[in-house]
Amino acid sequence: MKQTLNPTHKKEGPSAERSFSRWTDTVNRCGDVSMRQIPIGKSGELSVHLFYCIGMIDSREFQMSVLDQLEHWEPGDGHTAPPIFVPLEDDTSEELAFQALASGTLIAIIEDRWYRADINSQPGRQPEESTMEVSLKGPRDGFVEKIEINIALVRKRLRTPDLRFEFRTIGSATGTQVAVLYMANKAEPYLIEEMRRRLDEIKIEALYSSTQLEELISDRPMSLFPLVDYMGRPDFIVETLMNGRIAVIVDGSPSAIIAPTSITLLIKSPEDAHLPYHYVSLERLLRAIGLAIALCLPGFWVALSAFNSDQIPFAMLATVTVSRSGLPLSAPMEMMLMLAMFELFREAGVRLPRPVGQTVSVVGGLIVGDAAIRAGLTSPTMLVAAAVTAVATFTLVNQNLNGSVSVIRLFILVLSSILGIFGLFVGLFVVIVYMCSLESFGQPYMLPLAPFRWKQSLGALLQLPWSLRRGRRKGQGGSA
Repeated sequence: MKQTLNPTHKKEGPSAERSFSRWTDTVNRCGDVSMRQIPIGKSGELSVHLFYCIGMIDSREFQMSVLDQLEHWEPGDGHTAPPIFVPLEDDTSEELAFQALASGTLIAIIEDRWYRADINSQPGRQPEESTMEVSLKGPRDGFVEKIEINIALVRKRLRTPDLRFEFRTIGSATGTQVAVLYMANKAEPYLIEEMRRRLDEIKIEALYSSTQLEELISDRPMSLFPLVDYMGRPDFIVETLMNGRIAVIVDGSPSAIIAPTSITLLIKSPEDAHLPYHYVSLERLLRAIGLAIALCLPGFWVALSAFNSDQIPFAMLATVTVSRSGLPLSAPMEMMLMLAMFELFREAGVRLPRPVGQTVSVVGGLIVGDAAIRAGLTSPTMLVAAAVTAVATFTLVNQNLNGSVSVIRLFILVLSSILGIFGLFVGLFVVIVYMCSLESFGQPYMLPLAPFRWKQSLGALLQLPWSLRRGRRKGQGGSA
């Protein structure tokens, strides 16, 4: 996709008048902008001023096309520009012209006439396997930081005119390009209009990442749960588009935003479409169980061991009692210490280089956990509960949901530490009511579980064989 001048940003009237002296003053203050003056004709009676950003244009095309055409150009009546130059619209402001220049477009000025040449070659990497979603049987071409490549990765999979692209420029300083993707025959019209409205209402100076845009278009920016999904694999984006959802691609981000979303969508993986349905069904159930364990196990175990020990089988109670004898910390403080330790190791594993980070996360947890037991800081049963919680957290596909689970887990743990089993159920009730109150672009966040829809719930929690998935399902909750 070549750089385009968005008509929604054009200025009319005197503000759109361009001044050569003002323009040169502007670009001279930018050290990365190169300005070249090329005389034309035998006597040099005409000069062409070229402006481009260093490192943002194709040097070979600049030499072979631009300079070659100017060298053989003989200006006639009206000084018609060489074919590679396209005239700038009269109502295009200097600000918008500079945005095009900063995007890799060459600006040429010939006798107060302004032209552009699309020879941009912005630095970037080629499609490679996404680091966010590991591919086992699926394709390995993931999104990169260039919006043109990301759009092409989606287009090559959907060769239909029903796939629509709409572009926006957000950020008065960054001029970040944003692409909205949807299937005209799948997406609901009100969803498309709502996405347009939310994007058009954004008035900010700089848009840095897709995460920033997620918050700006979300129904509740302060929500604990992610109300939009993200994905770095184009095959999953195609699947969601075919099920009536909308995708938003931000230039400079290697992932796409998916809206609307639901809690059932967040536990799905891009690999689900490339694996047998019975295996995927089992994996989804394990992810749902992992989500429940990650939320409730610490609070549940603390409530049992500290408040409701009569509910523990006698043989196990004896083991727990013996293991806790002589420990300086209470059960709630012990669990918080273990969870904090695992969170520290997880964060360290993310920040360090990948081979070293994996070693630190696994080996470090084992060594420090064993040392904590030998030092008498924690009991083996408490360490096992914290370790199972950490492993269950790793089953979550969405990293934003991972952060939400960590916060809610602490909330349930505090209530369980005060009220026991009753506090656990109070915390779960509060969380479920809160989730039922959430909406994503006007659709219930718990759909199809609340309001409950039997057939869609089966499709959301289980993977049906392809022979049973014909056409488009009604609603969004039962599909990808």
